[in-house]
Amino acid sequence: MRRACYRGLPRAHIEHVFAAVSRNLIRLDAWWNGHPLGRTRVSNLARLDLSPAV
Repeated sequence: MRRACYRGLPRAHIEHVFAAVSRNLIRLDAWWNGHPLGRTRVSNLARLDLSPAV
């Protein structure tokens, strides 16, 4: 989360905690149901390194 909807550290912290919990619940649901989440992003430099040599 880049910006919180609330002003003040305690409320912003609670918002971040709820966002983290919701993401973890989505991951757990995908894991329990056997649906893998999308692949993680690969940087351009890593993609060049993994490309097969011709």
